[in-house]
Amino acid sequence: MADESNSQVVDALLTLGREKAFAEIGQMLSGLGEGVLYSLVEEDLGTLVAGDVSLSPVFQLTNLIFKGGCALVEKGTTQAGEGILGTVTSACVSQICEDDPRDERDSGKKWSTISDKLLEVLPQLSSRSIIDVAFRILAELKACGSIPSALHSFLPMLLDTLGTIGPVEIVTKGEGFGASTAAAGDSSTTITRTGLALKSYWVESACSYRWDPKSSVAVCALLREIVLSERLIEVVAYRMLRQLKLAELNELPAMVYQLLLFARNGFKREIIGGILSFFDTAENDSSKDGGDAAQSQKRWRELGDIEGTVMLHIIYNIKQDFELGDALIAHAKEQGDVALAAAGGAPSTFSFACLLALARIHRFEDAVISFLRTTIVKSIHDAMALASTGWIRPLLPPIRLSAQQQLLSAVVARSSYGWDQVTQSLIQLCLSVMDLTGSSAAARRSAYSAQACAEARRISTQALRLAFGGHDFVRAEVVDQILSRVMFQSDSHMHFLALLGDLVADDSDVLRVFVPKFVDVFDSISVISPAALEKLLVAISPIVLDDAPFRSSLILVLRKILFAHSFDDRRTALSGLFVLTSSFASALDECQGRLGAAALAAAGAGEVRHLQRRVDVLVSALLEVLGLLRRCLTQQPEVRAASYERLGLLLDMPCVRSSSLLLSALHDIFRVEFAKYYRAPSQSQGCSPINIQLCLHPVTSKVVMPIASFLHCYGKLVVASRTPGFGTSSSSSSSGLSAAAVAAKAWRDLCLRFSKAQIEDFELDPTGDYSLDSQFGLRNFSTAHLVVGCLDACIGYALAHIIHVAPATAIVDEDSDGASSGNLADPTIVVELFTKFNRFGDILSSRCIDERKKKIIPSISDLSLLSLDSVVSVLRLVLPDKQRVDNGSHPLNLDPVTDHNWFVSRIAKAGLWSANQLLIKHLLEVALARIQRRPVAGNFTSANNNSTVLPPAPAARALLEMAYVVFSGVLVYFGDSSDQAADTEQSQRPLPVYLRAKAARGRGVVHISAEILLACMTLLTTSNSLDHLAVAIVRPAHEHFTDGLALPSNVAVECVAALLTSLRRAVTTLLRQKPMAVKDASIVLSSVQILTTRLSELAFSGIRREDQVLAYHCLHQTAKWTVELVQSEMPNDLGLMKSLVIQLTSCQAFLQPESVVIGTTAVAVGPRSDEVELEPVDQLTARMCAASRLHIRDPDNFDDEDEDVDEQELEKFTVRSIPALASLIMSWFKAELHRVDWAIGQLRRSVNMEVNQRSGTDDGGDVDLPLSIGVERRICWRMCALSHVLERLLSGSLPKAMYDLVIRAFQDLHRTWALLTRAKMASAQLPITESYIDALLLICSDLNTHAYALITNKYSNMIGAEDATEQPLSGGIKKLADGKDEKSKKVVKPKPKSKVMRDSSLVSSLVYQMELSEKYVIQLSTKFKTPLAHYLKRSTVRDFRIKKSDIPEAMAITSDDEGIHMHDSVSPVQQLQYPQLVEDDEDEEEEEDVAVSGAESDTEELVADQTGYSSAEDTADVRGKRARLE
Repeated sequence: MADESNSQVVDALLTLGREKAFAEIGQMLSGLGEGVLYSLVEEDLGTLVAGDVSLSPVFQLTNLIFKGGCALVEKGTTQAGEGILGTVTSACVSQICEDDPRDERDSGKKWSTISDKLLEVLPQLSSRSIIDVAFRILAELKACGSIPSALHSFLPMLLDTLGTIGPVEIVTKGEGFGASTAAAGDSSTTITRTGLALKSYWVESACSYRWDPKSSVAVCALLREIVLSERLIEVVAYRMLRQLKLAELNELPAMVYQLLLFARNGFKREIIGGILSFFDTAENDSSKDGGDAAQSQKRWRELGDIEGTVMLHIIYNIKQDFELGDALIAHAKEQGDVALAAAGGAPSTFSFACLLALARIHRFEDAVISFLRTTIVKSIHDAMALASTGWIRPLLPPIRLSAQQQLLSAVVARSSYGWDQVTQSLIQLCLSVMDLTGSSAAARRSAYSAQACAEARRISTQALRLAFGGHDFVRAEVVDQILSRVMFQSDSHMHFLALLGDLVADDSDVLRVFVPKFVDVFDSISVISPAALEKLLVAISPIVLDDAPFRSSLILVLRKILFAHSFDDRRTALSGLFVLTSSFASALDECQGRLGAAALAAAGAGEVRHLQRRVDVLVSALLEVLGLLRRCLTQQPEVRAASYERLGLLLDMPCVRSSSLLLSALHDIFRVEFAKYYRAPSQSQGCSPINIQLCLHPVTSKVVMPIASFLHCYGKLVVASRTPGFGTSSSSSSSGLSAAAVAAKAWRDLCLRFSKAQIEDFELDPTGDYSLDSQFGLRNFSTAHLVVGCLDACIGYALAHIIHVAPATAIVDEDSDGASSGNLADPTIVVELFTKFNRFGDILSSRCIDERKKKIIPSISDLSLLSLDSVVSVLRLVLPDKQRVDNGSHPLNLDPVTDHNWFVSRIAKAGLWSANQLLIKHLLEVALARIQRRPVAGNFTSANNNSTVLPPAPAARALLEMAYVVFSGVLVYFGDSSDQAADTEQSQRPLPVYLRAKAARGRGVVHISAEILLACMTLLTTSNSLDHLAVAIVRPAHEHFTDGLALPSNVAVECVAALLTSLRRAVTTLLRQKPMAVKDASIVLSSVQILTTRLSELAFSGIRREDQVLAYHCLHQTAKWTVELVQSEMPNDLGLMKSLVIQLTSCQAFLQPESVVIGTTAVAVGPRSDEVELEPVDQLTARMCAASRLHIRDPDNFDDEDEDVDEQELEKFTVRSIPALASLIMSWFKAELHRVDWAIGQLRRSVNMEVNQRSGTDDGGDVDLPLSIGVERRICWRMCALSHVLERLLSGSLPKAMYDLVIRAFQDLHRTWALLTRAKMASAQLPITESYIDALLLICSDLNTHAYALITNKYSNMIGAEDATEQPLSGGIKKLADGKDEKSKKVVKPKPKSKVMRDSSLVSSLVYQMELSEKYVIQLSTKFKTPLAHYLKRSTVRDFRIKKSDIPEAMAITSDDEGIHMHDSVSPVQQLQYPQLVEDDEDEEEEEDVAVSGAESDTEELVADQTGYSSAEDTADVRGKRARLE
């Protein structure tokens, strides 16, 4: 019956619908019940639910019902109309929800008409209907985890309408809608809720339900369209972030996009932070997952593609909303270690990449690059600082030094996963890091260590190399940036040239496309320094060798610059030419070797032809460059001098000495030039063998031909031509051999004649005028300078001839011209030449003085032009390695040319030189001058060019060889004894003759050798090659004399420790020879300090545990040894004391036990731990202060506590040494405070990390931070130990000249204390510990008392007693002193006004810092409700405050007719001219401007303040009295 009645109703409705009688339809529907209406709509929509869309009509009945209900509402029958619309809407929503949710796309199409109709009738629905429909959809979401797509456009409008409904009574069951549980027996309750509350409940309930992962994006999109309150926005945001973990991988980009759109409503920082955290966690999880390499690669590929898409969404939304970009940067800064994850964790690559992508937007570029650059460098600095700060390292979370390199490498590696947008920003970031760390000034301003800057440059260089090799679109940018810095000579351009060399070494073919850019750079070659040009040419030499057009263009540019007007430009071109020459010679030598090997191996004809063509090309290029060099040798004297100098260095290279083509061409050039100045025996007739006068200008007497440089270069050329295995001696024609023999014969004659020459032979008078201010003196000086240079060249040739040539070839001793014959292979020739050189050099050095009566040439060694390679080859024989002599299988004896027999035979010939201590000292001083790059003294080659040009920097190979020679030949004899034999007599240890000889005047062999070793260490430390020096000395081998060798960490540690131990023994042995070896021990001790620093760095550089233990034991023994030296009876030598103080402060940390220094976990330490570590410095300071009291105080004022001090222990401290040692201790104190400042910064990081780790596990209440409390306790103990050291210096025992340093150190201590107090205020979880109170009592009470006494002692009267001078009274003032004691007849000369102003500013700054610290302590006390103010020492008398009660006694000034009567103890000039200043009121303005608290007051105000009068009348009286006195 129901079906028949429904069909009748349907027919009636359809009939009325065709007549468009919608009002009648409404009247008809109002008579039907809700159940009938619901069933009608259900039957009508059933066909669509079943999927049979072919039936018709569809939706007609439902549409008529909608229209009927709307007609009733329009006619005023609102209640009936709303009821009909509510029923049909509820039925439609139910039918949509019952549809299959898996086919959402087709379902949306089917229900689109109904959805539109629902939107149309929504404003006409009743409140009850809206509530029912809304919660029907919520029930669907709870049941299925999704919302049908047909309701996506309807639901947001529905909920917005729901929020506008007023109070409504709702019957609920249980605790729905926040109602309390009904009474017993009741199952429902009635509550009243507003529409806004219902809407909030709906949203919160939707966020609490589980969402279907496939429908996550749709639900998020729906929630995003709803207008929400701030609280609901936060709820929805966190629910959407949680849904990220449940969504499918391919849905993540869409989910993130919805989140970013939702972020426009608010909570931008939380949303962007949640997105970054999610992907960072996903990366960490992926890295921890196991599986084979293929699965891992696939997993990373999928995640990388998703992350690339997400980054595009992030950047797109940031471009639409810049506040989102600000939120991203703010989140990164809030995290602190962006992209570096937690302490020591894996780097958060995605966060880092997002910031790099953000840098592509111009608005955020500078901020992001600056932030990332600072973060990377600071993280490296923190990692190194943590490794070197043993007292705090076990308590802090670790920081991995390799995290940054992994971070940059990971970004480059994943750029192929759709991260291309970050690559260009990565390039810019790496370049910026290199700019910051390459500039010493910028790094100094940023307070980064040199080691951190070097490591940051290395990491950036590695990342740039990876990006350059993997992405062709960044190569042009990298090359442009490098060349632009070279062109503009930026501070870091040398580091960028090293990067260019690495890029060329990686793949030179890739850089060939940038040859036009290189050509443009060389067109502006005049703006490039010679050093930069050399490095640029060395970097691109493989391209120059293979690209003929580029090579021709480069040579053309250099040819033009060779004739430039500026000498600097020509010197630059010379540098380029010689680099090309060495590159061509090296490549030619390599090709010829490969060609010979190919011929022997019967290689293919094609390979042989290719090598032969390359040889021909290189020969042609080399001849072209030699042609340009020939032109250089015909230019001005300074150009020729520079050319000869560089040619001499070039001839030291093995590849050049082995090039027969190059040697033959140079022979042709030099033979003609040598003939112009050489006088044969038949032509000289007893005159000079060199025409010296031809080398001088006839009018100005200036040098026009640098004959000394020429002879040095020509001598090397002749020796290279006659050395077995090199040059023409092995591969040239017989004519070449004949030419070399002729040249050698001329050199033999030249050396023999110079060895017998007298100074009169050169028209010089030993007692003549050699000054530079007269024409005659200038000519004598120039002549003598050239003669000494020729003698030096002959010495160099004779040494090289005896070492390399004499045993293999023989020169006829009989001269056909009848001249005196001699054998140049005789070592006595060298001694005779050196005797002449020494005599002539002494005359020139002693007679040549300037207008201030100072020597122009300090030492004769400064006149030598010997190269470092030449000196090393001689000293290797003069100072032989005894182990190499005794051991035929020594690694250095394995060379086929310089084997053991060769070495022993040369040592036998050099025995005469070893006995000549003056010759050895000269060679050592020349080597030291070359290492220190000192220019040749008095080398003025033209009248208008007196500028000094530094010689080229020595090669690392030469430095390593020189260090090995001086150690194995000199220092090893003092450092090879064992600790048990420390007390044996020196005579029991055999010394070579050059060490047994009586010391000559000046520095000895040991002293100069120690200086050379120290200079080599210093240079190699700057290039991070100190480990190679230790290996070359301890394990000498040919392959170890280069800094390019990769050294294992265990080898470096073992060799540095062995060298340190040997030098430590050498110092002990030398100190036993006091006082004659004190200076030597001081220099060796400086080398010990460098090695100590390096070994401490190696100990915490991630090496193996056994190597770390070895390093610790060596450093521990070194620290104990240093303490014993400090406490022993040392000689009174300032240099030694300073070296000991520096050494003590560098190794004092290793006095602690092994578990404390290198322990990986925190060990139980007490307050005494730091005191024990700093005890040697404290004792040294105590003895220094006691000695200071002995020196600067009267016996009557000597402290009773100093009577027990042994005066013999104080003899080492003199009036001159005390200020210097105090300065060193203050420098160490400030460095320790910097470490404490850094530890305080790490304390904040530790607190934040520990709070984050424990906040999720603790159930309310305060979070316990045991690790952070331990860090703070350790910092307080450290500050207490440092304060005890400073307390001795604040006691007023030092000379008053040192007070400024002490006051500044105390000011720094208060600044550090204020920093710690502020860190505690920022961390509410850190309680006030007992250690903090102990430090507070010591610093702010005890030390403040000493500081106030110190201030009063020095600055109370603004007059320093030690600066005062006594002057007799005169005039009217003398009359006032008649009848008084003698003391009143002296006038103390007051300080200058500038010093008074400086002192007042210093004290004002100190008082300001002390009060600032006290203010922070009081704020901390208020915050924690703990009384701390009673621990502070509040001052009553400041530095500028006057005790008013003492004014009448000190300033008794009266006026009468007879004159002015003054108190006997005060000088009138002191009273009137330099009064005491009065401190301003202590208010808040003092914190902003305290440095000028009254220092610029005028004279009248100062006088008024000092006398205590304030009225204008009294001030005028005082002015009149001063006028009468004057």
